[in-house]
Amino acid sequence: MGATRLLSYQAADALRAGKLAVVLRRYEPAAAPINLVYVRERRLSGKLRAFLDFATPRLRARVEETRV
Repeated sequence: MGATRLLSYQAADALRAGKLAVVLRRYEPAAAPINLVYVRERRLSGKLRAFLDFATPRLRARVEETRV
């Protein structure tokens, strides 16, 4: 038994399964934004555009499902 501090997406599955429980909820920090940072160029490379198109909706969905 113990206590740790995790990011919401790291604990989401275990919380849903009842393997973890939130304690000290009133001391949780405010949610921090997720940023995908890259050097802006005239045109994005195909690889970067593909990654952004892949990652963005998945990150948004994951953030939404972990909100309590």
